[in-house]
Amino acid sequence: MPRQEEILVLYGSQTGNSEQAAIDLAEKAPAKLSNDEVTVTARHMQLDDFLEIERAKWSRLVVIITSSYGVGQAPLGCYKFRAMCDEIGKRKLSGMLDGVSYAMCGLGDSKYTTFFQNPSAINASLLTAGAWRAGLLGKADASGEGDDEQGKVIQRWVDTHWSKLARVLAEDPPEPEKLQNAQKKTLEICEELFDDFAPAKKGFGGALAIVVPVVLAVVAGAFFSGSLDFLLNPEEEQSY
Repeated sequence: MPRQEEILVLYGSQTGNSEQAAIDLAEKAPAKLSNDEVTVTARHMQLDDFLEIERAKWSRLVVIITSSYGVGQAPLGCYKFRAMCDEIGKRKLSGMLDGVSYAMCGLGDSKYTTFFQNPSAINASLLTAGAWRAGLLGKADASGEGDDEQGKVIQRWVDTHWSKLARVLAEDPPEPEKLQNAQKKTLEICEELFDDFAPAKKGFGGALAIVVPVVLAVVAGAFFSGSLDFLLNPEEEQSY
């Protein structure tokens, strides 16, 4: 029976180019990387959603595609991930991402002096934290022309990295404790940095603390919008 592997394709995107590249890669990954030994699934999401919704649950292999924005800052969907990476670099937190492998392609525009600063900063911090990069750091320039046009560079990077991603997945998986520790350390940093970052909940009570307020908010919204009429008047069929 083939081993099951999931890869996460994480992105930060201001204009949509990084997002589209992430979507395309995630859609093609199962067919490109699955074989008799391993069945691969892939999901794409924003880097900040990985922290907040996925709760930094690292897979053994992640692919990151992100650009810079403004003066070397993070684009939409990458603010907290970049801040987390900056904190890793500041504290020199080596070893916290042991067991994590990643591939990364950065986008930017060489017309600006801060070209590629965000991808470079994230890459440096991941290496400091002990993650292992598969292949070269891709660099796609919005001002590139001819064969160096940004879309062509991204496609070449993707095409040359399928074999590198496959080699990572062919290796023995890391010990589960390593990925669990990576998640724990990442969440600890986020909880320290961000006032609005919900702490990890434990057990059934923690789940209720999240679910109950959400359900109450939905019910209240439905009540005031009139969507609960079918409960108050059950003989009337509601159509939507």
